[in-house]
Amino acid sequence: MTALLRYDAACRAIAEAKTIDEVKTWIDKAAAVREYTRRIKNRQMEIDAIEIRVRAKRRRGELLFQLKAEGRLTEGRKKTVIGNGQLEPITLEELEVSRNDSAEDQEIAKIDGDSFERLVARCRAYTEEHPERHSFNVLKPPPEGGINGARSIMGSRQEPDDSLDYFPTPPWATRALIEYVLPEIGVTGRQLNSVWEPACGEGHISEVVKEYGVKVYATDIFDYGRAQDRLCDFLFGDYAPHVKKNPYDWIITNPPFGDEAIKFVQVGLDQAKVGVAMFFRSQWAVEGVERYETIFRDHPPTMCAFFVERVNLCKGRWDPDGTTATAYCWLVWKKNEAPRPTFWIPPGCLSHFFRAIESIRASIPKGLINFANNG
Repeated sequence: MTALLRYDAACRAIAEAKTIDEVKTWIDKAAAVREYTRRIKNRQMEIDAIEIRVRAKRRRGELLFQLKAEGRLTEGRKKTVIGNGQLEPITLEELEVSRNDSAEDQEIAKIDGDSFERLVARCRAYTEEHPERHSFNVLKPPPEGGINGARSIMGSRQEPDDSLDYFPTPPWATRALIEYVLPEIGVTGRQLNSVWEPACGEGHISEVVKEYGVKVYATDIFDYGRAQDRLCDFLFGDYAPHVKKNPYDWIITNPPFGDEAIKFVQVGLDQAKVGVAMFFRSQWAVEGVERYETIFRDHPPTMCAFFVERVNLCKGRWDPDGTTATAYCWLVWKKNEAPRPTFWIPPGCLSHFFRAIESIRASIPKGLINFANNG
C-alpha cells in the first residue's frame, strides 16, 4: 500500500489530471489507502490519504466546471449524440459521479487557492490532534478561535483581526489607485465625491480616501473599533440606516476571500451609482470559470490595474517591513464605460506614497493605540 501513496507525487498528479476518470482513480485509491493505514495504525499515512482524497475531489470539481463551460455536461440519463464534429455531451451518470458528489466537489472547487490551502492545513492539524477522526471536510472545517465554519476563513468578516481573513491594505496601495489608476478613466480624487467602504476593518482604505476630501461611509460586519461608522452586512441588504439603496457614488474595498468575493462584486455593481474599485490577487482577475460566467463575461472591468511592485498583506495587521510572493491588482468598474487596455501601476509608488508616521503607528501594539485614543 505504501507504493500506492507517495504524497508529493500524488498531489502533483492530481493537479495535472485532465479527465474525470484520472481523478476518480485517485479518489478511490486514497479511500483504499486510508482504510488500510487505519487498520495498521499508520496515522501519518492515513491523514495523507484523507488530504489527497480532498484534493482529488477539488480537482474533479474544477473539471466539472470546465465541462459546464464547454457546454458538454448535460442533465438526464442518456447521452445525446450530435454531428458535425462537435464534442458529445456527457452526463454525471456516464461519468460515474453522483449528484451529491458533483455538488460537493464543485463547492470545494469554488474556494480560491489560498483559502483552500489554509482550510486543508486547519483540517489536517485538527485531525492530527483528534485520533478519533478519520476524515475531514473543508466545507465544514473545525472551529478556530471560537468562530465556526468556512465563513471564518473565506470571508464574512465576522472574525476578529487575528483571524485568517483580516488582511489590511497598505495605505500606499490606495493612494496608487487614486493617483494613478482612476485618472486613466477620467476620475480624480475629489471627483469620487462619496464612497462606501463596506469591509473597512480598521480604516486602512477609508482613511486614505478621506485625504482627498471625499465623503466616506465606512462599515464592516465585525466591530474593529472607531474606523467604522456602523456595523452592517454588505451581502444581505443591511445598508445605510436612512436609505433603502446605497446613495454613494463609489464602492471601494478589499473584499473577503473565497466565494464571497464574487458576491461583493455583484452587490457592489448593483449598489454603486458611478463605479466600483476592488483590491484582488492578480490571479483572481485572470482565471476562474465561475468568475468569468458570473462577472467578467457580462460585466468586464473598465480597468484592470496590476501592481508592478509587490503589495505586502499580512494577517491581522499592516506590516510595513513585511514581504510577499503574491501579486495584487485593482479592478475598477465605471458604469457605462467600455473596458480600457490593461494598466500597470508603475514602480516607485511604494516609496512615493509611503507615510513614515503610518509606519510608526503600525508598529505600536493595538492596545496601546486604543489607550492613547481614549486618553
